[in-house]
Amino acid sequence: MSNPYTGTVAAALRKSELLLAVECEAPLQRAALHEAAVLQLWRAYRAFLAELAYQLQLNSEPESAQALAERAAAFGVTCGAAVELSELDVDPDSWLAQLQAAWVELWNFSSESGGQRPANLIPLQNLSATGPVELSEEVLRQWHTGLAELVRRQRAQSEEW
Repeated sequence: MSNPYTGTVAAALRKSELLLAVECEAPLQRAALHEAAVLQLWRAYRAFLAELAYQLQLNSEPESAQALAERAAAFGVTCGAAVELSELDVDPDSWLAQLQAAWVELWNFSSESGGQRPANLIPLQNLSATGPVELSEEVLRQWHTGLAELVRRQRAQSEEW
């Protein structure tokens, strides 16, 4: 039984790697490449969650590690990868929490720029949240390495079983 999400994970990881290999001096072009790399890393993460759900025959494409763990528990199976990802998700210093924060920041900015928000509303800010993540090649490479290693390790573990 071939997992249809495995190729998507590999392709998105490779695309993010290729985006990070591009040399550019123009700040706007560099910012666009960094944002594209975040998109591909997020796509790889979400596809990996779907890959795990497919392996466990959960009939879903979970949106988060927590959703994967809950769905697995509902089906009476345990998923070590979901537990590990959930722990990374709640640790604000982890690569996954930082990637998620960057993704949310990019997504929120794009949805707010559509002019849908009335001008007289004061924007809400979560003062307990960490500041926005500064996208840099170094940070993006750390996220790529973290995700790629996790995927490799989890796939190797699942093959042992």
